[in-house]
Amino acid sequence: MSNDSVAEARPKLKLALSWFVVAAGAFTGLYALGIVGSDYLPVGDDSQGWYLRWIDFIGIGLLGAGFLAGSLTAVTNPKRAGFVFLAFLPVTAFCMAYPDAGFLVWHADGGYFESPVPLTAVGLTLLFFAPFAALLFEFRHRKRAAIAFAVSALVAILVFARSRWTSVLLPRLAGYAVPFLLIGLYWLWTNEFRWPVLMQPRSRSIGRRLAVIAIAFGLLLSGGIAMAVFRAAFFSSLFNGDCRAKPPFTHTQHKEHAVFTARAIYVGRSVHTMKDLRLAPENLRESPVGDWAIGLVQERFWGVPSRWPHLVLMTNLIYWKGGTYFIDGGVERSLLSNILPVVAGGIGCSRSKLVQEAGVDLRLLREVSPRRGAIVGRVRQPGPYAGMMNPFDQPKFLSGAQIEVTGADGARLVTTDASGVYELDGLDAGDYTVRLHVPEGQRAGGFHVDGSFFDQSVQTLHLKADAVVECDFALVGK
Repeated sequence: MSNDSVAEARPKLKLALSWFVVAAGAFTGLYALGIVGSDYLPVGDDSQGWYLRWIDFIGIGLLGAGFLAGSLTAVTNPKRAGFVFLAFLPVTAFCMAYPDAGFLVWHADGGYFESPVPLTAVGLTLLFFAPFAALLFEFRHRKRAAIAFAVSALVAILVFARSRWTSVLLPRLAGYAVPFLLIGLYWLWTNEFRWPVLMQPRSRSIGRRLAVIAIAFGLLLSGGIAMAVFRAAFFSSLFNGDCRAKPPFTHTQHKEHAVFTARAIYVGRSVHTMKDLRLAPENLRESPVGDWAIGLVQERFWGVPSRWPHLVLMTNLIYWKGGTYFIDGGVERSLLSNILPVVAGGIGCSRSKLVQEAGVDLRLLREVSPRRGAIVGRVRQPGPYAGMMNPFDQPKFLSGAQIEVTGADGARLVTTDASGVYELDGLDAGDYTVRLHVPEGQRAGGFHVDGSFFDQSVQTLHLKADAVVECDFALVGK
């Protein structure tokens, strides 16, 4: 290669490297803002270390803002970008490092996490960054910079050598400072050695500058939301640990409880699910099914905001595109929830299911709550089951079926409605026997693995005071 060719290639390599650093910095900033969007403000936290959660939240926000501001500034002004990174460095490193710096202290009555008091942590942080600040402000005068660095470094070494917090604070400060320091020095270095600027700044009127700022803010907000959605979808999981089936309910169960129906207009798969489906049949891999979905809310009961655009991010369940779901989940407490609520559906631990299977739940929620105790259920006819693998099959339920409920006060008869649901309320606590009058030519129950039939036309249950218990029947042919 000739000397002329080498000379032409060098600026291109420099530009490519600088664009790579800009892209990496912008992605890091957006990802940090995504964490902020999917995190929650620790408002109302009255624990002993409440301020540590606030500091951690602020630190992640500063990390995202610093990387985005510095990376976007570097496009037209590398020197200013370098100072932006260095300006964000000490405060961000402190906010990221301080909440985790401390010791577990154990006593006879238990243990607790001991952190340095804020003033001590701030003082140690200032000492840690003092030598680097001396070099930065005196870098044009080498002798003066060397003296300032040596003096501040000596003081820092003497203090850190005697401080009990050095081992837990110093490594964290260094670890969080390195990315800001390296990228900040990179942009200062490219400016010092006259590397080509990525884009030449243009003179604009005040109106155009404000418009550019507004557009940039909108893009950053959209990028932060997209990154928060990506994080929520990435960590979606069908594993809920060890839990039991949840009984029917008629009112909110906890502070974050959300109950609604929604149609899945877009489905996606988490990284874990895509990995698990690599060996699945091809028709399943290509099916419009995933473990998270963007849903269009159809009917609200509680827990999701009513403001436009009525979209919700649903996770932790199997979703088919176009399917409508009854969701009994928990809303994540995050900043993103004010724009796009994130609700974990849950398998096994909740009553989330396809809406055609949720007749009992919808009846209880749409109508007046049962008086005192109640027994509810549904009678399924032979036919397709609208399960996770065939969501668009319409199940059949038997209307007009008679169910006899016997308790301490005698027997009572109730009939299923048009959707195959029955309900008997006003019951006292105690043991009950529920018997289905099986239609001729049918059986109620199912088959064991060995092919033998188990009868479920009669079921026994215990009803607690003011509780609601579900007792379903499934019919099969002779």
